[in-house]
Amino acid sequence: TISLDAATEAALDEIAATTKRAKADIAAEVLATFVRDEVETIAAIKRGVADVAAGRTVSHEDAMARLRKTARGG
Repeated sequence: TISLDAATEAALDEIAATTKRAKADIAAEVLATFVRDEVETIAAIKRGVADVAAGRTVSHEDAMARLRKTARGG
């Protein structure tokens, strides 16, 4: 069970009616997508932190130079 504000509940009702799907099915799909995205984001952050800890970084200047070179087709 979850609590929704009135606007969200009304929007969910509209989606359910339009798509002929149960609100619970829509909510479950949305939550699954959110959880998957959050897990991927957290994993990416952890990889970034590990890269910094291991010294796998480039300076801002080097990164920008690489981007400029790529933008010029080089």
